[in-house]
Amino acid sequence: MKLLKQKDNTYKAESHTKGKYYTIDPEKETCTCPHYKFRLAKVHGLCKHIQAVKDKSEKKDKDTYNNIINHIKENKEVDSLELIKKFGEEPIDNLLSRGDITEKQGKITLLN
Repeated sequence: MKLLKQKDNTYKAESHTKGKYYTIDPEKETCTCPHYKFRLAKVHGLCKHIQAVKDKSEKKDKDTYNNIINHIKENKEVDSLELIKKFGEEPIDNLLSRGDITEKQGKITLLN
């Protein structure tokens, strides 16, 4: 499925009808496709377009987490500001809260 990210953080997904696109808002978990609007919205379900955007986001997060872990493995200990500049604050916070890494006095290491 072809997904195009928009400037407003929504996505466009191409319909099976060539040239027709649906708009997906991943934060609100909504889609403009008929299946979502007339069936799934009523039961808080996810259409294939919303699920595709979620899957893409989860893969990106997983890749980012792996890159952070590998960077720390290579360096044994990394300055927290360096990691934030390189990878962003949110994935670092997520790894800290999951217990995959630890921070002490501004230095981040892997949690053994």
